[in-house]
Amino acid sequence: MSNEHAPTGGEGTATDAPPSAVNGRSIDIDGLFEVLADRHRRRVLEYLGGTDDGVAAFSELVEHVAESDGDSTDDHGRVEVDLHHNHLPKLDDENLVEYDSRSKTVRYRAGPAVGEWVEFARSYESGRRRQ
Repeated sequence: MSNEHAPTGGEGTATDAPPSAVNGRSIDIDGLFEVLADRHRRRVLEYLGGTDDGVAAFSELVEHVAESDGDSTDDHGRVEVDLHHNHLPKLDDENLVEYDSRSKTVRYRAGPAVGEWVEFARSYESGRRRQ
């Protein structure tokens, strides 16, 4: 399988180095791909990575994830529960976000290489829908 479309790490070729998460700390590549395997977690990382300050209210994320999936208003409650109990804690455990459940804020902690993988997954997903 060719890696010509895989993230490059800035050198023009796919990198063997693990992606950087926070402050140059390497994250486990298996953990990253486990995170990226779920579309809700990808949507969270996409949204936060696209904000100016990398911070979003929990309610913003619920709205974005639900709308991205075409969920009805009735499904927002399910998305809210899933994000709070499953997806945000997983992203926090992998040091990709900082989730403060008391203040209901989420801060993006992933580095640029993680953003490249998120974008790659999004491009791949979009291409599959067109086929």
